[in-house]
Amino acid sequence: MMIEDLPLPREYISLLQSKGYSKLYPPQEEAIDKGLLSDRNLLFAIPTASGKTLIAILAILNNKNKSKKTIYIVPLRALADEKYKEFKDLGLNVGISTGDYDHIDYTLKKYSVLILTIERCDSLLRNDTNFFEDFSLVIYDEIHLIDSPNRGSTLEIVISKLFGKRVIGLSATISNADEIALWLKAVLIKSDWRPVPLKKGILLGETLFFQNEERNIGFVEDPIYQLCLDSIKDGGQVLIFVNSRRAAESTSDKIAKRFSIVNNEGSFSDTVSGKKLEKMFRHGVGFHHAGLLNEDRKKVEEYFINNSMKIIVATPTLAAGVNLPARRVVIKDYYRFDPNFGAIKIPRIEIAQMMGRAGRPKYDLSGEAILIAKNEEEKNFLFKEYIESDPLPVSSKLASEGGLRAHILSLIASGFVKDKDNLHNFFNTTFYASKENSELIIPLIDKALDFLIENNLLEDDFSPTPLGFLVSKLYIDPKSAIIMKEGILKDKFSDIGILHLLCSTPDMPILYLRKKEFEAYSEALSDFWEKIITEIPDTFYEEADFEFFISQFKTAMLFNDWINEEKEELLVQKYRIGEGDLQRLRENMDWLLYSFERICHISKRDASQVKSLRTRVKYGVKEELLDLVEIKGIGRIRARKLYQEGIKSKEMININNLPLIKKILGEKIAGNLILGSDFEEGRLKQTRIDDY
Repeated sequence: MMIEDLPLPREYISLLQSKGYSKLYPPQEEAIDKGLLSDRNLLFAIPTASGKTLIAILAILNNKNKSKKTIYIVPLRALADEKYKEFKDLGLNVGISTGDYDHIDYTLKKYSVLILTIERCDSLLRNDTNFFEDFSLVIYDEIHLIDSPNRGSTLEIVISKLFGKRVIGLSATISNADEIALWLKAVLIKSDWRPVPLKKGILLGETLFFQNEERNIGFVEDPIYQLCLDSIKDGGQVLIFVNSRRAAESTSDKIAKRFSIVNNEGSFSDTVSGKKLEKMFRHGVGFHHAGLLNEDRKKVEEYFINNSMKIIVATPTLAAGVNLPARRVVIKDYYRFDPNFGAIKIPRIEIAQMMGRAGRPKYDLSGEAILIAKNEEEKNFLFKEYIESDPLPVSSKLASEGGLRAHILSLIASGFVKDKDNLHNFFNTTFYASKENSELIIPLIDKALDFLIENNLLEDDFSPTPLGFLVSKLYIDPKSAIIMKEGILKDKFSDIGILHLLCSTPDMPILYLRKKEFEAYSEALSDFWEKIITEIPDTFYEEADFEFFISQFKTAMLFNDWINEEKEELLVQKYRIGEGDLQRLRENMDWLLYSFERICHISKRDASQVKSLRTRVKYGVKEELLDLVEIKGIGRIRARKLYQEGIKSKEMININNLPLIKKILGEKIAGNLILGSDFEEGRLKQTRIDDY
């Protein structure tokens, strides 16, 4: 079917044609036949690059044609940004919201298409159960992530809360798509069709083994390099997936050294990772992982899309995120380290996501996804496990104790359910109930209710307490709130005590404790023993708990170093984290400090120290710089320079001190600071900066 034959207004047809759409792919044509342009619920289980974006666009345009609004839900912020740009480029009235979990922004209702992360959608529903009453269509991108241990339960709750609206689910190929379709009351469209055929194979020695052919690639000294060289010589690009960040950086460095300089000049951040990327980019190589700053990750993606970067070595997070196809995908590792279980196999669905990146539409006649085997036995295993077997079924993650606590509290606090019968009935609408005996979850629900009542988050009459109501709005784990509440009862706070308290909550990711660090941080703890708010486990009787406690303490020490103005590059090296990790940990701590401040207020506890600490964590400064860093354009480094030269407060950023500020920060920055400061204070009239 041609685009021009679609039953849509002419203006929409012309718009799609102007963006390069001319003919429907087979799954898209099947979608039209099965009701995409009607009000029918649909679930798509189709491969990567088989046309899911156009399916979503057609549904949105059809909805817009009926003067109705669409919610578009994605799992990742990077994916939200990508979709926002795509829809904005189509001229749609599109909005995006991915944070501010306790903030209800009614201006978002003005958009005809609203892109949200799963958690942001849930937070809006917690704040106002009727927020989406004007929206009629919900598109769930990557709906198979109801299987995710991290966000699967939240996605399942959101879907259940929004039942009654039209649903379009976009999924990777999964073996039990029919079960999800039944739950959604949706027509299933399942296909293996791809615009660029995918060949899956194994490299063993000099030979590439595909399902129906073999190919000799010659002498293989370094299989990764050889596979890259073989593809690049023919004008292709390569994605290499490895199991860790360290492997991503070391592998990309090794490959870059074997390729000649191509004179690329990149504009990466002035960080350790940014400098590494800049050096490798000159050879057409880069790496991509969650430890990078957002700006560096986006640069890597941009350079790969415009073909100035030929090779990316990435962790699996890239496969689940933005759309970066390559002619050849090489999967170096099929095991990864889990701190609880050691080396574990990467699930089939994740490997399938990586493989799905192979094949660039409009550029390649076929894509190749290749695993690497060391011997015949491993080759046979890889074929059976990842090439010949169907993807494993996805399952509900709703029946986890921690997730249930938070979701039950939110359902009650928001007024979504009124009593226990309502609550049980709601859970009967979930994917869990559609697959399992719904009676199995009732004891878990009742246990969670008892927990919430015992800890003063719910009243016996099923109504939320002030604390319970606040916790639901703050979007934190009820257990985190209980830990904070217990901390508030202590006589006095210290900065490290507050930081450690919040690092002991389930909402704060903690740093991994490496070999020999246990002794070092146990020893460091002795200097802070009296300042720790939480109970310290017995080192003999509770050895495992004490080790976990030390990991929390290590994480708190990272923040302690940060607010005492340790250089960022030194923190990255000392704690073996990426700049992006530090950025996200600070954002996490900022939210927990904000939540702690709010809980202090309703507990009638002075929160001035918490508020001050929050600002210090935001900027990474000692207390004496708090006044200066609140001035726009002054960060931790400039503030320290000013302070050392005697400029110690906002009031001292004025015309009289301009010569000194010029000397410290340079003429342009000084001018901007003075003009801005004096203008805001109403002191500057027609003064010219050059006169000073």
